[in-house]
Amino acid sequence: MSDPSVEDPVVHDRAPKVPLWLQLKTAIADMIVKGGMRPDDKLPSETELCNQFGVSRIVVRQAMSRLVTEGLVYRHQGRGAFVAKQSEDSDFVGRIIGFSGDIELRNHTVSRFILTADIRDPDPRAAKALGLGPGERVVFLRRTMSVDGVPRILVESSLVESRVPGLLHHPLENRSLYAMLLEHYGIQFEGAERWIEAASASKEEAQHLKISKGTPLIKIESRSSDRTGRHIEYFSALYRTDSARLHFTIRPEQGR
Repeated sequence: MSDPSVEDPVVHDRAPKVPLWLQLKTAIADMIVKGGMRPDDKLPSETELCNQFGVSRIVVRQAMSRLVTEGLVYRHQGRGAFVAKQSEDSDFVGRIIGFSGDIELRNHTVSRFILTADIRDPDPRAAKALGLGPGERVVFLRRTMSVDGVPRILVESSLVESRVPGLLHHPLENRSLYAMLLEHYGIQFEGAERWIEAASASKEEAQHLKISKGTPLIKIESRSSDRTGRHIEYFSALYRTDSARLHFTIRPEQGR
């Protein structure tokens, strides 16, 4: 049972275009993180979740099914749903959950430092990835993100400006970007393409990540799309692998 001292996340007050099951999925993930739940802790039953959040059993099952698919929750036949153990490997490359959400679910602290935040014309790579035409602009963010005080990733993000008006007025250092996009703009990424290659740290990149120049890194490029298939975010990131590995889960394709 969830801790009654922890304030229940609000489901119905989120952006109206966000499906109820998705709002509930986010609320349950918040319950796990903010409520200090540990691996193998039992989650409330379907009936309890229905009563707690005022939603139907179908909505609860949809939300729980997605949490199970993403590896955040596991089910035990006849006993209910439980918090899944999160390894020290980082799964964000193989999920849509995002770096901050992945790390926070492992009970680590993520801190963010904004290096650049502005609205600009996209560079050719971002424009092509996002399918932008002449005159379309992006919100550009360059950030370092640290795990328990140690810099882990340096990331440059470009988001279609017309889809996130006023984004720069929000406190970007205080919250997960993906959580903010869901709450304020109703944007939930449903798909992503990612490319990975080897890289080495330049002098400036090394300073931001607090490593030596030339240290091997993994470069990750990504473009993410919403449930309509529209590309909204493109990012390029440099990831340190001396303190954590990247982990992928490969699932069989349907029909095989």
